[in-house]
Amino acid sequence: MISNRYDIDDEIYIIDLLTNEDIPSLVKYYNNPILHANLLTIPYPFTTKDGEDFIQKIKLNSLNLSRIFTIRLQTNNELIGACGLRRSVKNERRTEIGYWLGEPYWHGGLMPKVVKKVIEIIKNEWKNLVRIEAKIFPWNKASMRVVEKCGFIF
Repeated sequence: MISNRYDIDDEIYIIDLLTNEDIPSLVKYYNNPILHANLLTIPYPFTTKDGEDFIQKIKLNSLNLSRIFTIRLQTNNELIGACGLRRSVKNERRTEIGYWLGEPYWHGGLMPKVVKKVIEIIKNEWKNLVRIEAKIFPWNKASMRVVEKCGFIF
């Protein structure tokens, strides 16, 4: 699999690759109860086995209906978050976007930059895409601000 790297700034980049080396970071961040309260499909507690299963599921995505971009530190390639899209099986003109970021990186303005870049990338790849939706829990005001900054309308 050829992966593409996209710099967000001098400290952060995204890449469309998730590997087994990322499992410790997934376990660390997904077991944060505050983060987990805003994730819909991630088990809690999140184990190494869950990480292996999650990565395997992504690799088996043969329908090309989803993409995950990992958010990484330039200094050591550590996984600190992700932004993913999942196309509708019934209507490939529509996709849902989701994202997460490790708590040490919250409130720094990073996620709107990542979401904008991912949307730019995916619009070039999925030419017939006309609608991007984000499902956000009503208590997650920070996530609402992310999509507002990216031009989403409620």
